Amino acid sequence: MEKKVITLDDIAERVGTSKNTVSRALRDCSDISAVMKEKVKQTAMEMGYVPNRIAGFLRSKRSNIVAVAVNSLTNPFFSICMDYCTDYMGEKGYRPLISIVREELDVEDIISCIQNGACGIMSFLDVKDEAIDYCEQNKIPLLVCGLKPRRDRICAIYSDAYQCSKLVAEEAVACGAKKPCYIGTGKDQLNEDRKDGFVSVLRSHGLPCDIYSFSYYNREQSLEKIKKNVYENENDFIFCFNDEIAAGVQETMDMENRFQGEIYGVDRFSEYLPYCRKVKSVGGKLGSIGKRSAQLLIRKIEKYDGKIVREIFPVELSK
Repeated sequence: MEKKVITLDDIAERVGTSKNTVSRALRDCSDISAVMKEKVKQTAMEMGYVPNRIAGFLRSKRSNIVAVAVNSLTNPFFSICMDYCTDYMGEKGYRPLISIVREELDVEDIISCIQNGACGIMSFLDVKDEAIDYCEQNKIPLLVCGLKPRRDRICAIYSDAYQCSKLVAEEAVACGAKKPCYIGTGKDQLNEDRKDGFVSVLRSHGLPCDIYSFSYYNREQSLEKIKKNVYENENDFIFCFNDEIAAGVQETMDMENRFQGEIYGVDRFSEYLPYCRKVKSVGGKLGSIGKRSAQLLIRKIEKYDGKIVREIFPVELSK
């Protein structure tokens, strides 16, 4: 059920007074009686009203905080992009506030960020409709970094997921693979886009594709199950959702030295993090994506225009 955003007009209607009186009562203005102040504040609390602090922050320029929503602190994609984001933010006098959100960004997450002083929000997760509504109503700058949101009403900077899959599928065909497979992470939109793109290109060449699932919460067990499936189904080419999974699969396969095919990931982590195991990979320039995301969000913070911007970065294959 969609959560209604309570406004000053809603409170005024309930109390039986004007929006201006409600606003002045909530700000403890001296021309409003104590009785009316108490009635307005009590009604606001009962209705679940959350003050819109963003407008005050933008007018006074007192906030230099940008909320950054991620679902993990261990995912290299987040850390690489954030490194470039925070460098640019620092140059412009802003600093990040990290918020851990396990699922899609919801209106409660937005409200929490604003209550903690954020003047804009960058999300590495998709955003629910009611959260978008809240940001639009309250003119809160919002941007998604690293993935294509399902909704068209959000600014976003990301690389071409279909092109990633297409390049790897074409590489599988060029390598002479007969039984490729895809290893994904679940049913989130980015995973589905990569899987569907890979499968569709393979099918156009008359090739099948086995689908396996990796769990971050049962890493070792997942890798052992994947290895067993690969051997039993005689897969000769493996495409993984990202480099982190690809590195784990590569290490697991190397233990027995039986797999002779190719293993590819996405994001090219080792180009940015030398300590990451080097794997064959496809992806865009994470540094450019991170910096551009920060540039666009700060531009929205300093001059909110409500315009939706989408920028898709090209990708390339590294072997």
